[in-house]
Amino acid sequence: MTKIAIPPGLAGMFAACEEAYEHATREGYAENPVVITAVTALKSAWRALHLANYNLATAKGFFSVEFAAIRSDRAYRAAREACINLHAAIG
Repeated sequence: MTKIAIPPGLAGMFAACEEAYEHATREGYAENPVVITAVTALKSAWRALHLANYNLATAKGFFSVEFAAIRSDRAYRAAREACINLHAAIG
């Protein structure tokens, strides 16, 4: 299986989001529908990022690599935005 590299900044941000969600759960904010939606979006974006990075690592040919790089960049942005939205929903 190919090991996929997630940018360190995003990995750190995702860890901070997980910590914020755990704190929100202890404080009782996790039952809020806005927080639940934000967490669902974050999990989906994180899965999409892993898939896009896997496709980028296994792509062959110029156009395949270019399209995979575009999808990976979009997934990175979506995951970052979802994490920011989670922090906004909690705070």
